[in-house]
Amino acid sequence: MRDIWAPDEPDFAQCVKEMQLRGTWLMPWLNGVPYDEKPILYYWVMKASNGAMNFLTGGLGFSHGVAAWALRLPSVLASLAFLHAYQKWAKRFLQAGVARLALMILATSPLWFWQSQFIQIDLLFSVLLSWAWFCWLGGYLLERGLQAELHAGEAGRWFHKSYFWLALAFLAKGPLAGVLSFLVLAAFLAWQRDLRILLRMKLGTGALLFLAVVLPWYVAAGIQGGGHYVYQLVIHQNFERATKAWDHIQPWWRYLEYLLGDFFPWVLLLPALGFFLRGSGATRNVTARFLMVAFVVPFLFLSWVQSKQGKYLLPSYPFLALLLASMLQPLSVEGVSEARIRRLGGLLALGLGLLGLALLAVTFGAGGAPLQEQVAPFRGLAGTLGAIATLGALSLTGRALSGGGQHLVSETALTLGLVYLVGGTWGFRKLDPQKNFFEWSRLVQPHLQGRKVVYWQTIRSGAMVYTDSLMPEVRVAAELEKLGPEDRLVSMRREWDQDMGGMTPTIRDSFEVLLSQPTGGGELLLLKRKAR
Repeated sequence: MRDIWAPDEPDFAQCVKEMQLRGTWLMPWLNGVPYDEKPILYYWVMKASNGAMNFLTGGLGFSHGVAAWALRLPSVLASLAFLHAYQKWAKRFLQAGVARLALMILATSPLWFWQSQFIQIDLLFSVLLSWAWFCWLGGYLLERGLQAELHAGEAGRWFHKSYFWLALAFLAKGPLAGVLSFLVLAAFLAWQRDLRILLRMKLGTGALLFLAVVLPWYVAAGIQGGGHYVYQLVIHQNFERATKAWDHIQPWWRYLEYLLGDFFPWVLLLPALGFFLRGSGATRNVTARFLMVAFVVPFLFLSWVQSKQGKYLLPSYPFLALLLASMLQPLSVEGVSEARIRRLGGLLALGLGLLGLALLAVTFGAGGAPLQEQVAPFRGLAGTLGAIATLGALSLTGRALSGGGQHLVSETALTLGLVYLVGGTWGFRKLDPQKNFFEWSRLVQPHLQGRKVVYWQTIRSGAMVYTDSLMPEVRVAAELEKLGPEDRLVSMRREWDQDMGGMTPTIRDSFEVLLSQPTGGGELLLLKRKAR
């Protein structure tokens, strides 16, 4: 129930708001112009959710046509639907025990949990793409006789489902869905030395199904948006972003660092997983091969791409969770080595223990004065979370020492769940006043009515989503000279203080600050020209 948080959530909220005001479903709009960063699917589901929830709840939590909770609902439902289908798939093609463990590992990994309740496209894209791969693998296993068909033609249906879900992933985030799918399947089939499956995987009808889902919107949007829109949507935001990135530029090894936090504490088991896969002969198992490829190939490809964010690796985590579950499932069987239980349980306990000790150390003054000043409002929360993690670590240690391998995953997942529950309800409530845009909007509204308003540099949509004012971007300082004394200018403090776009101290001094409001993790300014 928190507000939309910068930087991404306000952009999506404003796009939905402008689509509603224009009465259009064809293209997203942001600040009065077509928004060409992503295809349409996520905007469709957000707009549908926002409209339906506004009607069904009588406007609960809605302001200026949008509600953060209604816009988050597609991510929540997509995650829950995928986790249900994921468990059913694992029970169908693997084992019930593996399915249960994989579900707990995936659902409690920090990145998956966060993206499942965030207004961002990546969770929806990830579940669509991952499920497309799972459907293809199901068809492959049935077609090759590695699993028995429950009814005639089941393999073909799994293949067709994979093409349908891949098409929806393409509508969510564009060509990346196709590129990753091609690389994963090519690597898997090369490892299998089984190119003959290309003749039996329903490629012809699958391609027609894919095009029937994808082409209508791309053609219609291309006609309305024109060549520039298509170029920006397909080439600039995908191929140029991969090879000539302008943001999130990171070194090749950055995903190793992301993995440590985004998949914590399960990531600590990866060395053990490597030894398990090598020693158990799992590399000769067809399903295990696909699971490995579905994690390793995207990891390597995305490490090559210049623009990097941890969430880009999200489609691979369901496959990594299944590999870890396959390693951990035997721990519940009688007779398994107690030394192995102690090693694996000790690693999970170590992860929770480090988390708990770090939080407790900060609570009691570690980190120096600057850090303590930042965490002062959250000291009680940090101490509570540290205590939860520490108690979980102690419980896990006791389980491991007593040989209780069947409870290692469930107790780790329970501890993480409690951390998320307390952190999400208590922590987000305390943090929201610093992040939301309600106070800014209330203060600025009287200054904007009936006036021309522009924004210096790239728009931060939270500045306008609750004001009912569009704010055209001005990126060249010379254009600021054209503003009159009744016009208004909005900017983030850090951008206003930089000499960018031809900005000079003289031009900056020709404006006065009418309003300054910390919000969205920064400081928003409302300015006007000084009287000459």
